[in-house]
Order: sequence, then C-alpha cells, then structure tokens
Amino acid sequence: MRSIVGKAVLFSVLLSLVMWMPGVGSAQAGDYVRKIQVPSQMPVGHPITKAMDLFCKTTTEHSNGRLELQSFPSGQLLRDKEVPKAIFNGTVKMAQTYFPWWAGLIPEIYPYGGKSYDDLAHYFRLYRGPLYDYQKKLLAEKANCVVIAPILYAARAGYILTKPVRRPGDMKGMKIRISSRALAAETRALGGVPTVMSSADVYMALQRGTIQGAHSGLGSFYARKWYEVAKYVFMPRYLTTDFQIVANKQWFDSLPPDLQRVIMDAGKEATEACTKMVLAMEDKIIAALKTKGVDIYEVSRDEYEKVFAPVIEPALRAAAVKRFGRKLVDQHDAWVEETKAR
Repeated sequence: MRSIVGKAVLFSVLLSLVMWMPGVGSAQAGDYVRKIQVPSQMPVGHPITKAMDLFCKTTTEHSNGRLELQSFPSGQLLRDKEVPKAIFNGTVKMAQTYFPWWAGLIPEIYPYGGKSYDDLAHYFRLYRGPLYDYQKKLLAEKANCVVIAPILYAARAGYILTKPVRRPGDMKGMKIRISSRALAAETRALGGVPTVMSSADVYMALQRGTIQGAHSGLGSFYARKWYEVAKYVFMPRYLTTDFQIVANKQWFDSLPPDLQRVIMDAGKEATEACTKMVLAMEDKIIAALKTKGVDIYEVSRDEYEKVFAPVIEPALRAAAVKRFGRKLVDQHDAWVEETKAR
C-alpha cells in the first residue's frame, strides 16, 4: 500500500514539474504562439511602412506574447504582385497589399465606372463603405482571405513625367507606368501608352528612358526619389487610394476570438495613424518636390469638368463595361452617387 501511495505522490510531483515546463500543459502558451513575418512594399519612413510597423508592434504587445509579428518593408520578402498568391496559399499569413493586385485571382475585385469621387471625404464614404464591403466579401469567398484594415496610401495621386503635360493629347506616345486597369483607361484617353510595372523598377526605367512617366501617390514621388529623373507632376483629377492589410482566412479563423479581436483592433489603430500621417505630410511633400525643381500642375475642378471629363469619363466607362459588364459598372456608379455629400 505504501508503495502504491509513494508512486502516486512521485507521479503527481513529476506531472506538476512537467506542467510547469515552458510550452507544456498550457494551450494558450503553446498552441497560439505564432511568429509571423508581415511583408509590405513601401520604403522605410513612408507612412504605410510606419503604419505596418505600428500594426505589428501593437498586435505583438496586446497578444501577451501569443503572437509575434515582424514587419518587413520595401519588398524584402515579396514583390507587390507576388503578395496575393502568397496570402491565398498561406505562404505568408498576413501582408500589406493592394486590391488591384488581386485582379489575376479575382478580376472583379476593383470595379470602376464613368463616375468617380469628388474629394477625400467622398472617397472614404465610398471605398470604406459599400465598395469596401463588396471587396471584403469577394476576398473571403474567392481568395481565402480576411481584410483586416485599409491604410491610406496617399492623399493625392497623379503622374510624374519627363516632359510637361497640360491638356488632353500632350501625353501622346509617352509610355506611362500604371498600377491598375482603371488607370490604363485614363492614360490611353490622355494619349499615353500604359505599362504595368512594379514601383521598385520605376526609377531605373525613367532614368533609362524605358518609360516617360509613372502614376502613383505624391509621397512615392518623393520617398522613392523619382523627382531626380522626372521633373513634371500632372494631376488631371482628384485621385487617392488605400492599401490594405490582409490575412489568410484559414490561419485567421484558427486563432481564438480574443486574438482575432487584437488583430482587428490593431488594424483600426494603423488605419487612423496612417491617415493622420499622410494628411500631415501632404503639403510638406508638395513643397519638398518644388524645392527639388519639380513643376506641379493640378487641374481645377472647373477645368476638369469642361476639358478632361468629356475625354476621361467615357473612356473609363467603356473600358469598365468591357471588363466587368454593365451590371457591375452601373452598381459602382450608383455607389458613387449614394455616397456623395448631401
């Protein structure tokens, strides 16, 4: 009897010791620890990169060690067009991405039409409202992904060029780097020849004359030093865009609800922080570009309506109907109207 009791006591002591060993006997400590590399595309110092750093830091801290996120900017892990497939396959669990990059997997992910938003407030109501809900649903159903948060890429976007452009037709024959098919339609309408190219390759292409211009946010013109090889900025209409933080759905769904909330809350914090940084930098970037000898021409709303809208908007709608079908284009334009300021 004593032998049995002694063995039971010894077993209890040994079991207690094992349970206190790191990673053993605690589902929370062992099952949910994840070291996640989170790739993004913008250079160090860009608001997008700072927002991604904040997202990783906040998630790591608020998960109490159960998640450890590490930010990898500047395309260190993946180039921009490689990101969707990597998230879809689960090669990476989370990343900064951009909805138009998903067009190869989901052609209808970034619909456009003949109508566009008027300003930043209108953009937010549209692209963080009904259109955003539509895009999130598509990614969940067709790409095995969860959209965590939008992060503002630029307050304003336009073309940076090697020669001045002021009117429709001035861009005739110029090869222009673009990042989406909507921009391809606009570029063709203005006379340019659209060319899809990674932003990482633009500087060298401008320097060598392979292209004569590129479309992007003003912040990229400065952060990537494109102003060194192109001295003219042209903004024919108000354009801005969000990037997004996206996660592999299977991985995200495997996390306990409290960790999912930590990630979503960190995404909201990154959204707010990035918006503040981008807006605070807008005037400074314009001033900085001018000090570098860049000529900036922004078309007024009145000039756009009279001169550019009759050229750009029919071209956008025709290209959109051909690509997406009339039903989706009509829905897009209805969303634009619904989200206008009243």
